[in-house]
Amino acid sequence: MKVLMRGAEPLVLFTTLAKHERAWGKFGGGSLLDKASPLSMRQREIVIDRTTAKCGNEYEWGVHIAGFAPHVGLSEAQVHATVHGGPEAWDDPAEAVLIATVDALLDHKKLTSAEWEALRAHYDEAQALEIIQLVGFYHGVSLICGALDLPLEPNAARFPDA
Repeated sequence: MKVLMRGAEPLVLFTTLAKHERAWGKFGGGSLLDKASPLSMRQREIVIDRTTAKCGNEYEWGVHIAGFAPHVGLSEAQVHATVHGGPEAWDDPAEAVLIATVDALLDHKKLTSAEWEALRAHYDEAQALEIIQLVGFYHGVSLICGALDLPLEPNAARFPDA
């Protein structure tokens, strides 16, 4: 797992975990930020942004918004909606179902049959499992960031006002 982002100092989260070989190895081993993902980068980022926003993890949300939102074409309104909007804030039904899926998993820790069917109407099984794993991983990242009370990265985005 890379510790550096192009042109930036290492992230506090990475340098903190990298001090401990086992913690760093397990963290990196669970990462889903590779090129083998069955999801597009945009789909992946919508899931990560919504998950970290719902978990109140401004640290990780801000890093991802600053680092990826412009590259995946998230508009200012869509970035805002990752924090302060529901599925109805998304014009694309396949993206709206990503938001609804994250919300259901974080709110209820499961998907109903109808929620699973809605997800599968837009994503194949491998993609659906990746979405669920992303929510789980970034829920965990949010717990780590919150437990360690990491300072916000200076160049990261901040949660928008409602």
